[in-house]
Amino acid sequence: MNMSYKTIELIGTIGVYIFAFVFGATIGSFLNVCIYRLPKGESLVKRNSHCMTCGAEIKRYDLIPILSWILLKGRCRNCGEPISPRYMIVESLTALCFLGVFIKFDVTFGGFVYPILLCLFIASVIVVGFEDFDTQEMSLSVLAVMSLFAFAEVAYLNFFANIYVTDFSGVTLSDSIWGMFIISVPLLLIGFVITPIFHTFLISEDHAALRKLRRRIKHDTLSENEKSKIQSLITEISERIKSNGPVFGMGMGDIVLMAAAGLLLGIKAIIVSFMIGAILAALYAVSVIIRRRRNPDFEMKSFAFGPYLCIGIVTAVFFGNAIANLYLSGLGIN
Repeated sequence: MNMSYKTIELIGTIGVYIFAFVFGATIGSFLNVCIYRLPKGESLVKRNSHCMTCGAEIKRYDLIPILSWILLKGRCRNCGEPISPRYMIVESLTALCFLGVFIKFDVTFGGFVYPILLCLFIASVIVVGFEDFDTQEMSLSVLAVMSLFAFAEVAYLNFFANIYVTDFSGVTLSDSIWGMFIISVPLLLIGFVITPIFHTFLISEDHAALRKLRRRIKHDTLSENEKSKIQSLITEISERIKSNGPVFGMGMGDIVLMAAAGLLLGIKAIIVSFMIGAILAALYAVSVIIRRRRNPDFEMKSFAFGPYLCIGIVTAVFFGNAIANLYLSGLGIN
């Protein structure tokens, strides 16, 4: 009788894991549509999936997540042109993340609500991460949905969940509130206050020239003709500065991303996620410097911090508190 119960439990667990993987792969297929169409302002539902080369509509039997790309050997059935492996990568990544969530959070005790909400939060992180990588922008609609998922998770944990889920998360309401601000506010200050000031007074050649001309016209003894020429230069430089716009060190999308993730993850895990993202971004910057030294003609596409933050967030979902506790214990802090 005992063995029979264990067998049934094992079969049920395997079934849940298969469901999580298939569910994730299916959602990942939809995420590919979001990643491609949202930055272009295209509808997510009006047009069926189609080949990016020949425009042929993809048949339903070729829309099986992950498997179809493998069976077609990464090529369009109609024209034979290569299909980007990005589609399979996003589907596989989403499937593995969903599977990881269902492994980490036992639905037998805690139910399906928390894992499914967490999976959908991760899905939105994947979308904005790839969007930012491609376009250096994040869709406001996806950030809003992500924030709603994070808010729903926190509300569920603190007001509706049973003791098992709360113990698994280890994040209190105060942790969530502090987590929402502990990274996002410093990023806001760095991006929209410190960086513009630093650029204006220490980096910008236009601003330096403008200050020099204004000092000259104010303090030097000049003829009317000289004053007129300097005033024209001042107007020209001022117009150029105005047309270029202010220089910010951080996109608003990154700030909203970290605020939503901090609300969900709490203080320790959001700090871990930011450190992971910062380290990965720094390693990429070093690799670019090395490649430029080896190849002076190498051109780097616009740098986006968001993808690295997204990697840090997803990592912190699974290991954030464990990494933070390990680090603190190494310092002798309980």
